[in-house]
Formats: sequence, structure tokens, C-alpha cells
Amino acid sequence: MLSSQRLSGQESNLVYKPIEGLQGPCVSSLDEEHRKKMPCIQAIGQCYPDYEFTPETFEKLYCGDKFPYDDKIKDWVRKLVHNSGIETIPSSVNPAQFDEPALPYDPEVPVDEHNLYRRAKDPWCPTTKERSLVWEKFAPKLTIGAAKDVIREWGGDPTTITHVITNTSSGTHMPGLDLAVVDALGLKNVRQRICVDNTGCYGSFSALTVAQAFCAAEPDAVVLVTCTEVCSVHINKHSKNRSEILGNIIFGDGATSAILSAGKPGDWQMSPIRMVTAPPSTRDYVSVKLTDEGYLLYLSKFLAPCLHTAIKPMWRDMLKDSLGVKDSHDCDWAVHPGGKAVINVFHQDDMEVNLSKDDLEPSWESLRHHGNLAAPSILLVIKAALERTKDTGKDKVFVIGFGPGMVIKYYGLTRKE
Repeated sequence: MLSSQRLSGQESNLVYKPIEGLQGPCVSSLDEEHRKKMPCIQAIGQCYPDYEFTPETFEKLYCGDKFPYDDKIKDWVRKLVHNSGIETIPSSVNPAQFDEPALPYDPEVPVDEHNLYRRAKDPWCPTTKERSLVWEKFAPKLTIGAAKDVIREWGGDPTTITHVITNTSSGTHMPGLDLAVVDALGLKNVRQRICVDNTGCYGSFSALTVAQAFCAAEPDAVVLVTCTEVCSVHINKHSKNRSEILGNIIFGDGATSAILSAGKPGDWQMSPIRMVTAPPSTRDYVSVKLTDEGYLLYLSKFLAPCLHTAIKPMWRDMLKDSLGVKDSHDCDWAVHPGGKAVINVFHQDDMEVNLSKDDLEPSWESLRHHGNLAAPSILLVIKAALERTKDTGKDKVFVIGFGPGMVIKYYGLTRKE
């Protein structure tokens, strides 16, 4: 029977009040019991495409005659790409095509990574369908590659994997990347598989939250998590302002992965993943919208100031909650490499975090060689941070990231007793 409830004409005696200020973190009344069931990260894997973009790649596109920008925008792009802290960005798209003139449009010529932009009917601006064809080619390959890499790192039997969770925000296809992994690896004992998509830069946090729930519910669970992005297909010459252009320039392609299970003493055990949501006025600070020319990636100039305002009064409580420590130097740090301005938030004097560039080297190194991979990035930083503990002698790592919303997520990693 159809409900009589319709969008028009709704009436209610309930009064819904808008959220003011930061919302969260909200903690379960059973939190202490929940913590005991938290899984350990057994291994982290990665996979990248064969090509890469450099600052010079973007300078050719935006500062030459291919994209319709004025001298003011061109000068801004030159400064941006050469002062971004990014040296290379992995790309599924072959940048050699940007050195050639546009091809006469011929719909009979198949689209691929070598001609995606060059063969477009609107020169250098493919349609969403054309971009999707390249995404559909590389997203499964990268996901499968990262899954194979983490299994090698883990050294366990892949037939013992019980759950598969995949994440992406740069494209879509049904069936999803979860089935691509299960089919390619022959994972015949998977009880549940799930796609946790469209969560942007905090995508790995979302996927790992689901993994934590699986492990808490089934103590024998072995969970494979993958995060994949193919952002190189979404460069758009019709981006209207600097926030949209920035979204085109800093995001890269790649996949990272993790194996989670109950673990044993000495393994890196997670704390519950927490979430803090900024007020509704920040909803568009980080956004992705589907257009006729692919995804429009938007990064507001207010992003870093918003993070500063949100984290400054809370970071000590975050450390205490996730790791049981009070001082920033009681642990190593893994900060999402969302851009130079984002990482620099944690170096500002008034934050009183007192972290040097060396303290955040895993984040800076990831930004330098991979740009912002969105969801895959933080697992790459965590992998480097865990390696770093061999030199620092610390047994705790604090992990923090953010994404569309604005949403901030964090958790801790501690050696299991």
C-alpha cells in the first residue's frame, strides 16, 4: 500500500532546530566495552598507475592556449603549482597527449588514457561518459593491485578473508569494486562485502568504521579494506574559479588497502573512530558535484581556517580520547595530506601543538610524491608513520583527517597488550 506521505503538504508539530557550532564526537555508553573489541591493522598495501603529472604538466594546460584562462589566472596557477609542495601526482591519464594538438573529433576513435582529453569534441574537455570509460578501466585495476599488495605484506592466507570493503568517490559502476576484488583474488569464503562510497577524503575512515563493526560482531573476522581514486579523468577547462581549479590540480590517482583482524599482542590496535561535524555553513567547503563534463571538485579557501578553528580547542581531548595521552609528543602523527595549507594548520604557533616539519614528515612526503589521493592518502601516511616508530621509539600514533561536510575524523593506534 502506498504511503500518503508526500513532499508537498507535510505538516508536523515537531520543531527541528539547526545545529549550531561543532557537533560531536558522540560516544556510546558502552564505549569501554567496545574498545576491547577493536581490531588491529595487520598490513597496509598500495598501488599506483604508470603515469604522473608534475607542476609542468598543469602549467602546460592552464597557462598555454589549451584552456581559456586570462593572464591573472595563469599567473596564479604558475605560483600555485610551483609552491604547492607537490612534485609528482600519480595519473592513469597519459600526460604526453598534452604536448600534442587536439585531434579532429571522430566518434569512431575509441577513448583511452592516451587520448581522453585530446580527442574530445569540445577540445580538451571530454564528456562524463568518456571520462567514465577511463575510470572504469583503471579503478578496478588499482583496487585489485592494492589488494594483492596488502596480502603480500600481510603474509596470511587470502582464503581466510571473511569480509571485503571498498571505497571510492571519483566514479561509479555497478557491480562495484568489491566484486572486482573478490573475482580477481578468488576470495571464496567472504561472508559480507560492501561498497562504502562517496565519502571523499575521509573515505578510509568510513570504510574502517564498517570494518571495526564487522570485527566487533564477529571476533574471527579478517577484513580487507581498499580505497581507490582515479581523479585524473576529471580535469575541466570550464572550472569557473580558483577553488574549482585547485580541485583539478592537487588530486591524484591510486589505491591503498588494509587487512584488519583481532590481532595478537604487539599488533597495532585501533581505537574507535570518532567524528566531529562542523556547522551547516561549511557544507560546501569540500564538495564534489556531477556535471556534463565529469566531477567538479571544489576546495574552498576557508577549508584550512575552518580546520584550525575546529581542531584548536579539541586536539588535546582527541589525543586523550584515542590514545590516553595529553602531550602532542607522546605519540607520532598521521595527518591527512589534503594540501600544504591543511598540513600547516598543525604547525601554527597558536595551535600549541608544537609539531615540527620533521614530526609530520609522513604527511609532507605523501603530499610531495602523490599529491592528495583523497581517501587512499591517509593509509599511505599511516604506513609511513608506523615505520617511523622504529626510529622514534613511540608505541602510539594519532590519525586525523577530514572531508566533505565539513567532517573531521580521528582515531589512535596503540600496540596491543
